[in-house]
Amino acid sequence: MIKLEKYDDLTLFKKDVISFLEQFEAENNLILGVLLSISENESPLLMATVIKDKEIGLVLLQTHPRQIILSKSVTYTSTEINIIGEKLSNTMQEIPGLIGEKKLTTDLAMYISKLKGIEVGFVMDQKIYKLEKVVKKTNTNGILRRVVENDHHIIKEWLYQFCFETNQSMSLEEADKKAKLMINTGNLVAWVVDGRMVSMAYATRPTQNNITISYVYTPIIERKKGYASDCVSAFSQSLLDLGYKTTSLYTDISNPTSNKIYIQIGYEAILDSIVILFK
Repeated sequence: MIKLEKYDDLTLFKKDVISFLEQFEAENNLILGVLLSISENESPLLMATVIKDKEIGLVLLQTHPRQIILSKSVTYTSTEINIIGEKLSNTMQEIPGLIGEKKLTTDLAMYISKLKGIEVGFVMDQKIYKLEKVVKKTNTNGILRRVVENDHHIIKEWLYQFCFETNQSMSLEEADKKAKLMINTGNLVAWVVDGRMVSMAYATRPTQNNITISYVYTPIIERKKGYASDCVSAFSQSLLDLGYKTTSLYTDISNPTSNKIYIQIGYEAILDSIVILFK
C-alpha cells in the first residue's frame, strides 16, 4: 500500500522525517540541509512523505518555486512509482520540476509527463560526492582565507559568472545581494596566491555530521593551475577540523575536470542525481 501524506505543520513534519533523512545524511544533504534551515514562521510550498508498508520511504519538500526536492528513497517498483505520480498530481495543481536520485526522479517525471500531457526538460545530470578524509593536500603556494566585505566587488562578479556557466538565472543585482549574504555568513572562503584571490568555495546546509561545499569557482584567467583543487582540499580539511565527519558536494556530470579533481582530493561518488523541469 502506497500513501502520500501531505503536511501543513512544519514542526510535525520535521519530527516525522529528520531521523529518516539522517540515515543517509550526505545523500540527503540538500533536502535535510534546507529543512533544518527553515524557521518556524516560514511555510514551504510542499511538505509530504510517501508511506510504504506503514513506514516512510520517500520525503518531498518544496521551498523553491521551480522544483520539488526528493530524498533518497527505499526501493519502489514501476507500478508504485506510477501510484506516487498519480497521488502527487492529484495533490498539486502544478508540478514545476523535480530534483533527486536519478532513476526514481526520471521515472516519476516521465509518468507525470504522460499523465498531465506536459513536456519534460532534463536540465542537469549530477553526482553527489562525500568525503571523509582528505587524501590530496594542496600543491600551490597559496593560503585559504575567509572572504570579507572588501572582497564584495570581486565575489559579485564571480557569482554572476558561476551562475551563467551553470545555466542558473541570476542578474548582476541578484548576484550583488547574494554576495553580501554569503560573505555575512562567514562561510565563504578564497584561495589566495601572491595576495590575490584566485578561487572560491562556500560551505552551506550544515547537518549533524555533514556540511556541503558549493559555489566552487575559479575565473577563467586562473584556471588549469590547480587553484580550485587546492581551495576545495584545504576548505574540506578545515571543515573536518571543525568537527564535521563528512563533507559533500554536487557536481555536473558533463564537467569531467571537476569530477576528476574531487575524486583526487578524496571525494567518493555516492548518488546519481538529476534536475528536471516541466515545460
